[in-house]
Amino acid sequence: MSGAERYRERRSALSAPLVALGGVLPALLVAAAVALGIVAAPAWFVLVPVVPLAPPFLIYISLLMRNRRTGIVLDDAGLTVGALGAARGVYQIPWTAVAAARIETGPRLVDAMMRARRVFSPTRYWGVPRGMAAFSIPAGVLVPPFARAVLIVELAETAAVAGEPPPPRRYFGNYLNVDSFSRGHTTEISALWLVPTRHPDRLAAALAHQGFS
Repeated sequence: MSGAERYRERRSALSAPLVALGGVLPALLVAAAVALGIVAAPAWFVLVPVVPLAPPFLIYISLLMRNRRTGIVLDDAGLTVGALGAARGVYQIPWTAVAAARIETGPRLVDAMMRARRVFSPTRYWGVPRGMAAFSIPAGVLVPPFARAVLIVELAETAAVAGEPPPPRRYFGNYLNVDSFSRGHTTEISALWLVPTRHPDRLAAALAHQGFS
């Protein structure tokens, strides 16, 4: 799409808690293990591969990687969300196909909306939570853990969406809510988009310029 750009937010899903738990803290622990292996005893080197594989670090490292490229772009032609700059997983829609757009700052309301719409989001959950085995993965639902503000977009028509979803992937239920260890899920084009933002006031101003509030 083309048009005067009104708003751009890269890394919109990277909140401080997610970066700390998925990046900073495990990196510090690995660095400490290396330092102790050098100055104290070589046995400390054993922790170097163990730390990234230990819960909860494995979970949050995975979630950090899944969310690292999420972003939002608004211009006069329309809205772009997803993995900005990637070949897949980024979606565009013209304003003429957007029915409503607003910002929600209540995480519990967002969770309730996802459950009501039967939505499972791999950007928010490492595995498939209990009761979500049969839920769909809608393209444009990109809510990460610890999100405090979310852009909610309702599309009037999905045929106008441009962009290719990522390939099907397997996510783990560990026999808790499915009859197998894991299950394949395919991302589907959806009329609902949920995208995190770290700057809700600036994004709200850009939406107001397009007539949404």
